[in-house]
Amino acid sequence: MSLASTLVRFSLLLLLARGTLGCFRLGYLAQAALGQDDIAYRMRPIHEVLADPSVPERTREMLAVVERAKKFGQDHGLNPTSSYEEYADLKRSAVVWVVSACQPLRFEVQTWTFPIVGSVPYLGWFERRDAERHAARLRRAGLDVNVRPARAYSTLGWFDDPVLSTMIRGGEEALADLVDVVLHESVHSTLYIGSQSRFNESLASFVARELTRDFLRSQIGLEVAAAYLQDQADVDRRRVRMHEIYKRLDQLYRSSQSDAAKRKKKAQWLAALRAELGFQREINNATLAQSRTYHAGAVPFARLLARCGNIKTMMAALKRVGPDSFGSPQQLDLDPVLARVCRSR
Repeated sequence: MSLASTLVRFSLLLLLARGTLGCFRLGYLAQAALGQDDIAYRMRPIHEVLADPSVPERTREMLAVVERAKKFGQDHGLNPTSSYEEYADLKRSAVVWVVSACQPLRFEVQTWTFPIVGSVPYLGWFERRDAERHAARLRRAGLDVNVRPARAYSTLGWFDDPVLSTMIRGGEEALADLVDVVLHESVHSTLYIGSQSRFNESLASFVARELTRDFLRSQIGLEVAAAYLQDQADVDRRRVRMHEIYKRLDQLYRSSQSDAAKRKKKAQWLAALRAELGFQREINNATLAQSRTYHAGAVPFARLLARCGNIKTMMAALKRVGPDSFGSPQQLDLDPVLARVCRSR
């Protein structure tokens, strides 16, 4: 996509938003337009990058697998897409910095509402200083705040997303991780329900993991697949511990204990969890809520997959899910939604 067409499409989005959004949201969309514009400026067709000897060999080796991963996803029910046919070297460690926030003594997350995507429980900033500035405002409002780097994101079909340099990590797990990210974002391009982040992110995480494992086994090698599964097992252990603390804190917050007692126990439990998991960043309510957004649907999606038999059939069944399938925005319990999908099989 050309630089001009990128600006035109985002300008149209901003014009549509002017009548319904305040200054903050317009400013946020403006920075998103500039960030997307910078990515468009840096994009090069992957076939050109593969033929460029000045590009590091490791990068070219990684990019050579992307088309195969896309095709594998399409063979298993993901929509064909013109994304990931170009590459953008961003010269930085993250494409955006994601800010989320939550009440300090209850798991009530902050949400923001925009055209097309509906409500979302996080904001992505292309400049880290803008993310930290926004996080500071949220902290002054008394909220728990989490700021984390993100290596990829999906424009949900509004643009042809490139492979980003931030999607190529260091270490032996980099190839598997790149395949996982490409498939994760491809799921978003296949099915995305506005104002239902837990459904969207849990589905993408679950499907990407299943397909990445099968892709590595069938097309890369059992040793790489085994290393990926070990890495995912480590992720699961962290996720389980965070979920356990989430439930424990939720019970504490709902109890009759004083706010001071709740804050003291919360600080103790989260400090111990941070030390146990080796987290560099603070763990707070916003951190735990974000973890739930991405992983809470793993069990119900696994049940649906068992009923459907394979990912392709499951994705076809899930296309029956729409906004009317949910009882409220940002619905936390996915079981009723997926139970209806199961009954329709």
